[in-house]
Amino acid sequence: MRRREKWLIAVVIVVVLAVAIRAALPTLIRDRVNDQLQALEDYDGHIDDVDLSLIRGAYRIDNIQIVKTGSGQPVPFFSSDRIDFSVEWRSLLHGSLVSEAEFFNPNVNFVKAENEQQSQTGKGVNWADRFEQLFPFKFNTVRVHNGTVTFTAPGISTRDAIKATRLEGELTNLTNVVDSGKETFAGFRADAQVLDGGSVKVSGSVDPLEAKPTFDVNLQLRNVKLPQVNPWLRQYIKADAEAGDFELYLELAAADGKFKGYAKPILEHVNIYSSEEPEENVLKRIWEGLVDFAANVLENDEKEQVAARIPFTGTIENPKTSILETIVSVLHNAFVSAFARSLEGSISVRAVRDNLKDIGEPAADKDQKNGKDKKSDAKKEPDKKGDKKRTEEPDFGPKRNT
Repeated sequence: MRRREKWLIAVVIVVVLAVAIRAALPTLIRDRVNDQLQALEDYDGHIDDVDLSLIRGAYRIDNIQIVKTGSGQPVPFFSSDRIDFSVEWRSLLHGSLVSEAEFFNPNVNFVKAENEQQSQTGKGVNWADRFEQLFPFKFNTVRVHNGTVTFTAPGISTRDAIKATRLEGELTNLTNVVDSGKETFAGFRADAQVLDGGSVKVSGSVDPLEAKPTFDVNLQLRNVKLPQVNPWLRQYIKADAEAGDFELYLELAAADGKFKGYAKPILEHVNIYSSEEPEENVLKRIWEGLVDFAANVLENDEKEQVAARIPFTGTIENPKTSILETIVSVLHNAFVSAFARSLEGSISVRAVRDNLKDIGEPAADKDQKNGKDKKSDAKKEPDKKGDKKRTEEPDFGPKRNT
């Protein structure tokens, strides 16, 4: 056999092997992904198919579903028509080999039930780590197209669930490929439609490499009609809204185990009780009247607006809300002026770190400080018998944690 013929045969064999491997790879990848999804704790998953694009270093997952095992919920926890994973070629210009992912028509269904077994909240699984296992390189960019997020609580039927649709979102610079010089270098943004006419926008930044949560979040919820949430109002405050508009503005930042922020809900043209429609349940009618009376008393007469700035600060483990400041804020709005309809821009990671002493001390710092105090107290002369020092703060009633 001539040498040229031997080379030709070798090339043919290599080509045949390459074609065979290429044909087998989608099945191998599909089986591997299914094995990973079925190994999830408390959850089970499945994908239908995988399609490869070796030229651009990518592959596509078709029809993925993840369900909570044993919960009996009628909807999966997560599903998506398609997920594309690929190498992020533009990051190669910065000398980094990272990847990007795009979700098409994803659906997430959060269900808070009467017990933990029936609840479907994603708790118990580190989804970020599981997500990283689906591609050999770290993800730097994640995009969502036409997503849907649904939330249901006890006493609320599936048709009355709070739903965000047409969700478009993006996470960028997760691996700090582009050095922005910021403490929270990864950015995120999302916007969606809620409750048949309302809109929500979320934006901010985060440091995904920091051990303690470090982030800065801004949220705007606008044009929500209160009658849209009547099932929730009936369930949790035992009242109905016949009219009213709702908006919410929120800023929240966290750093070094502490967080600080505020929520600014605004109610306009509220009509929770109407005497024109008789209510057979006398107790419910009385309750609706009280709710409507409170809304009218606290309403800004000029703009027919009820609003409050609700500040909250604390540690990640023990969040707290200042009820006193909330009441003062409501009364200020009622009798002085209405709040401006915009984010203040007063909350940031830097603001949290600059005010750590006002937010609270970590438990370890408190223990260390208490130890020093005890040593210094031991050096002092003991108090006379019968004398007692009052070190407790006055009790102003029960504290409310949220």
